[in-house]
Amino acid sequence: MPHPTRISVTSLLLCALLSLPQVARGQDSIAADLAKLMEVGPAGAGHVAGRTAVANLSKLPPERIGEVLRSFSDASPLVKNWLRVVVASISENGDFPREELLAFFRDRQGDADARHLAFQLLISDDPESLPELIEGGETDPSLPVRHLAISRLLERAGREQEAKEEATAIATLRVALAEGRNPDQLKAAAAALEKLGQPVDLAQELGMIRDWWAFGTYDNTDSAHFATVYLPESVYLAQGRLPAEWLREGAAVKAGSAADDDAAAQTAHRVTSDDSLGMVNLNPTFANAKDSVVYAYIEFELGPEFFSGGEGSERTRVAQARLGCITANQVWVNGELVTANEVYHSGTRIDQYVGECRLVPGLNTVLIKILQNAQTEPWAQDWQFQYRFTDLTGAGLGMKLSAPAAE
Repeated sequence: MPHPTRISVTSLLLCALLSLPQVARGQDSIAADLAKLMEVGPAGAGHVAGRTAVANLSKLPPERIGEVLRSFSDASPLVKNWLRVVVASISENGDFPREELLAFFRDRQGDADARHLAFQLLISDDPESLPELIEGGETDPSLPVRHLAISRLLERAGREQEAKEEATAIATLRVALAEGRNPDQLKAAAAALEKLGQPVDLAQELGMIRDWWAFGTYDNTDSAHFATVYLPESVYLAQGRLPAEWLREGAAVKAGSAADDDAAAQTAHRVTSDDSLGMVNLNPTFANAKDSVVYAYIEFELGPEFFSGGEGSERTRVAQARLGCITANQVWVNGELVTANEVYHSGTRIDQYVGECRLVPGLNTVLIKILQNAQTEPWAQDWQFQYRFTDLTGAGLGMKLSAPAAE
């Protein structure tokens, strides 16, 4: 008869060996389910397989939550919504995975959306941990975390003002102004500094471009010319820039001796803004024109210090082109269409339209097509825009223009 202890040890070893392939298959299964989720797309694409993957992944033990969070870096915005459901479910499958979530949140190299989700789960589990988690958050690449940290800085500055600690309040507000990305928060910081005798050029802080060449007007009767390619647009798209002879006040915008669009030549005008938020008003220059199109244009040079990595002409920098415009518009950066919006008088705000673009060493150009319709209501008279470049976190990138050139 076999010894009882020997049977017990043998059984344990056998169970351990048999369990190894199960672990491997589990890891493969997680990878397979995540791969299925990555194929989910709009209009129901991949949704059947995606729902099965969600059901499988949602049963994972809490200690595996990091694997799903790391998959955010490969996910589309739509897939991230599905992954949020999975992560929330995993967090409730046993003991709360605080250490795993803390480790993921503290690694600022992780996906910003995933880190914000980890942050939300940590705060939901322990609201009193907020001060510790948000410490230093004013520089966090996750914009919601940064927004919360800046809000706390603004609140702190208010308390410092009430305590008559003006120098401390100014220092706190300067940090909020330097690190903030939300325009409303920047406006609040600038207003508070103004009250403390520290005026701020907010348009400059935001990186608003307030000096443009503008060409027009062109026909937009019945708002029917959003897609019509007028001379500034065709020349720009063909040559990558506008002719130097157009870039002077009153210059005729024409090809050879023929004016574009009609018998009256369109002309170039320099338009500038002294608005605190960089809003450029086209109405004074173009006599409140209706059913019209104007093109706005700038050039700027970027030196090698603006770029990192790569060499020579291969170096580029991904930035964001941000436009606020109350009427229909199109924006090109370096000849590439960045955003197009056929909307009239539905409101405007800072950073209303955002699109990624590539800036290059040397000459860079921007062309904006701004259209006006024929509405006569008092609230439909504005014809204006505000424009800036930011990095991917929303920090304004100040540009030194070569056209229009500084006077």
